[in-house]
Amino acid sequence: MMTVILCVAGMAGMTGCSTGSSTAQGHKGYCTSEDRDSVTVVVDYGDLGPQPTIGCAYGLPEHATGMDALTALGITVEEVARTPGFICRIDGSPSAGQVVPIPGNDDYEETCVNTPPTSAYWTYWSASEGGQWTYSLMGYTLHEVVFGGYEGYSFAHNVLPAQAAPAVPPVRP
Repeated sequence: MMTVILCVAGMAGMTGCSTGSSTAQGHKGYCTSEDRDSVTVVVDYGDLGPQPTIGCAYGLPEHATGMDALTALGITVEEVARTPGFICRIDGSPSAGQVVPIPGNDDYEETCVNTPPTSAYWTYWSASEGGQWTYSLMGYTLHEVVFGGYEGYSFAHNVLPAQAAPAVPPVRP
């Protein structure tokens, strides 16, 4: 069993870390019927570079959130300093110093201080097995996962956030 530490940036640049659930774990790939209390997590980096990643967070506690699922998978998240709960980086993307051109600012770089612009930020989605991605207006720290379902994170770059669903469909191959 592994214990994963989730570190997020807090106010005034302070970093806080918390230990995830001692029973929650994760593995690469989709969840199967053998993975109890589980949710499949898709991280779609869009044009930031890496191919989408898929993992299964299992052994999650009742009322587990999207954050619990990421923690079980060992996916690092950095939150916006002035807006805790709002994601600015997933597994280091976009990296500090990486230019992400947006309308009106060809040299935009994510600093994780202020809320990112809608033309360059991480969107959050959920779906049932075989369903369609639904854009979440609730943050990943509050949204409860649906066991057997999907959690999705997609980087929306120069598109409307609600049009940036993960490219990976919520269906086991």
